[in-house]
Amino acid sequence: MPSNWITARAPATIANVGPGFDVFCLAIHGPGDSVSIKEADEDSLTVGGPEAATVPPDFTENTAGIVLQALRNATKVRSHLAARVDKGIPPGRGLGSSAASCAAAALAFLKAFPRESKKIGVPGFLRAAAEGEAAVSGRHYDNVAGALLGGFVSLASTDPFVLAREAVSPRIHLAVAVPSLVLKTADMRRMLPREVPLQDAIANVGMASTLALALVRGDAALAGRCLEDRLAEPVRAQLLQGYYVARRAALAAGATGFAICGSGSSVFALASTRQAAERSAKAMRDAFASDGTDANAFTTTVDNSLPIRALLRNPAPRLALVTS
Repeated sequence: MPSNWITARAPATIANVGPGFDVFCLAIHGPGDSVSIKEADEDSLTVGGPEAATVPPDFTENTAGIVLQALRNATKVRSHLAARVDKGIPPGRGLGSSAASCAAAALAFLKAFPRESKKIGVPGFLRAAAEGEAAVSGRHYDNVAGALLGGFVSLASTDPFVLAREAVSPRIHLAVAVPSLVLKTADMRRMLPREVPLQDAIANVGMASTLALALVRGDAALAGRCLEDRLAEPVRAQLLQGYYVARRAALAAGATGFAICGSGSSVFALASTRQAAERSAKAMRDAFASDGTDANAFTTTVDNSLPIRALLRNPAPRLALVTS
């Protein structure tokens, strides 16, 4: 490993994407976390950046440090590491903040130890990244898979891994509103129902299947119509002040669909043009303000880059991973 700092960045992600609870994830352009590492006499970790205040600066407690330790265990790397985390994604907003730190740490490790990393491949990196997620929000793979693979990821199974990754058409535009309200993923997961009506399950399968096709084809109208979720969103929306007014405002401004980012508190809307996305972003921000909640808003598109491409024999926009 070189003696100088090695840095990697991972993007913000939107998990669930409406009906795809714990299954779908989109990587987006814009906010991101960076992690830098180098060999040291002992493990250490510091946190900086605009969203650093609530993140633990301890190697054994920070998600990035947990991932680095998991990767050392898996690859038999014995080096002590100094790590620097630059937090650009606000925690507790549903934009994959912890997953971005996990993924950026994993990608920095890949850069630093490429030969050792190839021994465990993509599955090993997904498992290590999920170790960091498990420490703060429960073991789920959607955000870390999106942050490591980019584009649109669909997870059919995580044990064994059965997943697909596709690039999303640039004709799909997004507007994202980020309220000041903090919602912890672990808390939002605990409130979900253990059982759901059969008809709601069938509806979600149909919406999710059609949404996946629409995203890849670039059909924003169809994709927006298929953001309807009958499992998690009806429960979570009740705790998100401003959800209903923001939804009405986005659709009135020309958005084709609206949903919560992950477990919240951020929300997003799909649009067929950049102009419609800009109108929707402003409308959502103003709607939250009218309901007494400060919010920032931005427009973006899906980040189709493939951050973990160094582990792939034939990197391509279309990827499938199946393990036994």
